[in-house]
Amino acid sequence: MLSGLTRLTRYATFPPEDLMASQSRITFLNLSIGRGHPFYLEGIVEAINRSGKISLVRSVEEVTQIVPWPSRQAWKWVDWLYRHGSSPGFLATTYNRLRHQANYNNSRWSMSLLAAGLKSRFSTDSQPVVVSHPILVGILRGRKGIIYQHGEMVAPRESLVSGAELIIVPTQAVADQFASIGYDPSQILVSGLCIEPAIVRQAADAFTARIDRFGGDQPLTGAFFSSGAEPRDHVEQLIAAAVAAASMDQRVIIFARQSGRLAQLTVKAFERRGMLFSRLDASAAIPADLPPVLLAEFENRREEVLLSCRLFREFDYLVSPAHERTNWALGLGVPMFILEPSKGSFAPLNRQLLLNHEVAFSLSSMNHAASLGVKLESLRNRGALLAMARAGWRRYDISGFETIAAFLASRFDRPTDSA
Repeated sequence: MLSGLTRLTRYATFPPEDLMASQSRITFLNLSIGRGHPFYLEGIVEAINRSGKISLVRSVEEVTQIVPWPSRQAWKWVDWLYRHGSSPGFLATTYNRLRHQANYNNSRWSMSLLAAGLKSRFSTDSQPVVVSHPILVGILRGRKGIIYQHGEMVAPRESLVSGAELIIVPTQAVADQFASIGYDPSQILVSGLCIEPAIVRQAADAFTARIDRFGGDQPLTGAFFSSGAEPRDHVEQLIAAAVAAASMDQRVIIFARQSGRLAQLTVKAFERRGMLFSRLDASAAIPADLPPVLLAEFENRREEVLLSCRLFREFDYLVSPAHERTNWALGLGVPMFILEPSKGSFAPLNRQLLLNHEVAFSLSSMNHAASLGVKLESLRNRGALLAMARAGWRRYDISGFETIAAFLASRFDRPTDSA
């Protein structure tokens, strides 16, 4: 179970001694803004529970549920800005400027407002606290036992925050970036990619089946995802790509939030063209034979993950912004088509990483999106899809969640020394 720890390079597997108290129990402090940060933290909790070390978890706290009213309203504003700041125009310009200027190493009045109640809540002891966002490291700086999980494969400036006692990162390259701002190697755990465990368990069989399909003549199946904010330009590009693939008799699975922009515009687009489609939610059984066009609808992140895991075996390629599913292309061998423009601070760096490893193509315009069906046929016929899949299959270790759970159990779930 601990074999994943031995694959680390020069970064040590041991946190500082004062993080290694006997019978420590871990608090997980979550911030449910966006999909990536909370997804990574919740995955650790799930992996710990699945390993049978449930007693290791002291509590799972949601920031917006435990702070006082003024701070809660400030966090709601941040969430609103995330959801609306991806649309073109003045709001997007303002949002992107704020993201690029973010520096969680400097305390400002805005951070003080967001921090209200958090420091007092978590300053009474030094039991370990795993946080899901760099801003929480900045807020709790000075408290012992802060563990920050940075699950992304890139680290923009805003994420490089000091003040944690342990940093968990997926790759050596990200570890080097945190080391460059002053973290000692003994404070950095390189875990491997954090991918849904239910997907990891079927990854090898799914990859073999995908490779076989690339060499055959049966229809390919694409998985289409927007970001949680569902920016209109991404949604329109994604729908154009889905329509193009379906028009070439390829199978399409579109994942969309119930009653969200993507779901509504998808229904209108396919109905307007007289193209048949089926709908599926998380409570329904997966049909043995998937329909040509499937709209998979979810209410929350948990349902989205469930549907993704249940349908993953069918995925031949992925159409998505360059967000946290980048690790599917670079760990699971799923070729990716990137929705543009790449928004925020993470996506442009993820985009470049994907292109550098030759596991993705950019849908740089609506014309490119609208010609996806033809592009797929061309890529398949000349073996490019096959090459992309092989280039991404286990490019990086994919057992991140299991490795983190094993590491935390080995350090904190220890019996009290006998007298």
